[in-house]
Amino acid sequence: MSSPPTTPMSQASTRFGLDSSISLDDVKGLQRRAVERVKQASTSQDIFLFLVAFRILNALSIKTFFQPDEYFQSLEPAWQIAFGADSGAWITWEWRNHLRSAIHPAIFAAVYWLAACLSWVLRLSPSYRADLLVAAPKVAQAVFAALGDYYTWKLGERVYGAGSNETWVTLALAVCNPWQWFCSTRTLSNGLETTFTIVALNFWPWQWSIDPEEDDEVDEDGLRKSEDQKTVDHKSENSKSEDKDEVDEMAKSVFSFWDRIKQSIDWQSRLRCCLLLAALACILRPTNVLIWMSFACFAVLRIVTLGKMLSLPVEGMQIWLHISSLSLLPATKKERLTLLREVTLCGSLVLLLSTLIDRLYYQQWTFPPFRFLYFNIAQSLAIFYGRNDWHYYISQGYPLLLTTLLPFGAIGIYQSLFPPDFSPQYSNYSPLTRAVKCQLATTTILVPFVLSFISHKEVRFIYPLLPLLHVLAAAPFTTFFLPAVSPAIPRSSQFTLKRILLGMLLLVNIGIAILTTTSHQTAPLTVMTYLRGQHSKHYLNQPPSELLPPAPSTMTVGFLMPCHSTPWRSHLVHPSIKAWALTCEPPVNFNVSARASYLDEADQFYANPKKFLAKTLGVPPPSKKRLGSWFGWFGDRKKVKGGFGRGDMIEADAWDGREGRKTWPEYLVFFEQMEPTMRDVLKGSAYRDCWRGWNSWGHDDWRRKGDVIVWCLRKQGVKRKRKGFFW
Repeated sequence: MSSPPTTPMSQASTRFGLDSSISLDDVKGLQRRAVERVKQASTSQDIFLFLVAFRILNALSIKTFFQPDEYFQSLEPAWQIAFGADSGAWITWEWRNHLRSAIHPAIFAAVYWLAACLSWVLRLSPSYRADLLVAAPKVAQAVFAALGDYYTWKLGERVYGAGSNETWVTLALAVCNPWQWFCSTRTLSNGLETTFTIVALNFWPWQWSIDPEEDDEVDEDGLRKSEDQKTVDHKSENSKSEDKDEVDEMAKSVFSFWDRIKQSIDWQSRLRCCLLLAALACILRPTNVLIWMSFACFAVLRIVTLGKMLSLPVEGMQIWLHISSLSLLPATKKERLTLLREVTLCGSLVLLLSTLIDRLYYQQWTFPPFRFLYFNIAQSLAIFYGRNDWHYYISQGYPLLLTTLLPFGAIGIYQSLFPPDFSPQYSNYSPLTRAVKCQLATTTILVPFVLSFISHKEVRFIYPLLPLLHVLAAAPFTTFFLPAVSPAIPRSSQFTLKRILLGMLLLVNIGIAILTTTSHQTAPLTVMTYLRGQHSKHYLNQPPSELLPPAPSTMTVGFLMPCHSTPWRSHLVHPSIKAWALTCEPPVNFNVSARASYLDEADQFYANPKKFLAKTLGVPPPSKKRLGSWFGWFGDRKKVKGGFGRGDMIEADAWDGREGRKTWPEYLVFFEQMEPTMRDVLKGSAYRDCWRGWNSWGHDDWRRKGDVIVWCLRKQGVKRKRKGFFW
């Protein structure tokens, strides 16, 4: 019996192993979708890897000092956790009074431990090991910063649609923002708080914040589906033919793999991920709760306004009365119960984790968020570190965060709160998009407004709002500049001016980024590098000689500067470097009258430097003159190499941040502003000027003006400050 003729369709079916019910167009569509999915995954992966490399370069290129908390609220306790209580870390009053959660330093303690293990495996020398320990936290924070940039871009996709111009502009704004370059890779808790916040917002159920409709799709738990979930479900229905045999294996495996991953992550899992990250951000910085209270209110509450005509006692007069009240809309009852349950579950889990970590660190049960609020608000100790005007976040905070983007950020907030009558050009303009932008804009106004009631203000306190501002600024920025750079629009003089303006904005951003990370306040870091180099040269690598005594086992350094003007053990590194500095402990548990007259150790020094030095350090080591013979000179030379004045030093108990009587060290570090006073006090002593480094052109604190100068007992050449634009 002869076989039936083979048709093109049957050939295709035989080739792909499909039933005749599966058309060739369906197979091609499946392949096309698989290729698109591969391209999309590759694009996301490439962008993330680029951001990681970019932020690592960013982190390693920063040579300037910004905030003491970058070191004393993260790296110093991390150093103590990693290397022990006797490792020389400076533990500030906040940690001694249990005001901080140990979660943040625990992360960097793990980084230090891994870096120390790596240096042991590679058999690195002490100097190279020190360089690795200095760089390791920077690289770790760079990865967190890259995650923040990546999920800022992803939030832009949610608002404006994947592949839209506004989405790419959101990424560009995050990358080119000079504040991001200056601050995102520093080991401040605000940086990690910002990353946790923006990642969590990508998992937030935005669809719950709009009024439910009859045609809303719900999952098996009765919760409204997001747009992503709807897309995955639709593609899953269209891909049922994948169960057949021998379809293009690459297309089938890639498509089914990503769909299985997305289907396994339902919205409850995404919500839990969101709430866990939000809870961690609130543990790091308790003020972060303001952000999440704002979004939670949008999800479960709605202001409902009703109107009623009332008749007045005067004949013929009526008044229209608006009555506003809160309503349990727009989330459904099922969604509200789910949100309440998950908040309780995730919050309790993070609190338990934080409590256990704090118990291990503090060696007793404590709850740092409560103590943080008690000390900073109830006792008003935050005022001790400065008081700012009520308009600080408007007049200084947002201008510093946005710099050249400030006009576009302001327009973006306004347009999100009061949408224009015409529809924007981006494709994803829907009621949900409008609701998301309105919530982001409201949060960027509400949070600074509440924080303005606290006397002590810093721009980094509103840093978690910067990714939201990037998303909001992307639309007006694109609307303004896209016609000038689009090849599809004819050139004109108007667009030429816009292109010039765009280039100028980019150059200004680059200039600000370079200036603030390579030139302004560099000496607090370069002096630590100098001291480590001196330690390696004179205390680790001194060659043996019959003419010289053995290298001393301990190098001593004293910092006569405002407290926390330099990093500490995270940059000194070597345990054989013993150092002291002026402290600035706040008046903890003082009454009002005692607090008004309180002067910390640094204030006492600057009030009367000579009296303070005489009382706290005593008589400086004197200069020992040469004897008349050649043998006398040679014996004196041996003493110079060993360090003048060792036998005259006063025993001290004030190392590494402890107040009390100090010792005259081998290296004295101070700002140029103190140089005339120090020359007077140390006249006739063994101290000599041995290093000075450029710091800045000016400073708002008179005590920190000028270069940083090092005087030492050991005789050596003087390093003069360099002249030029870059240092």
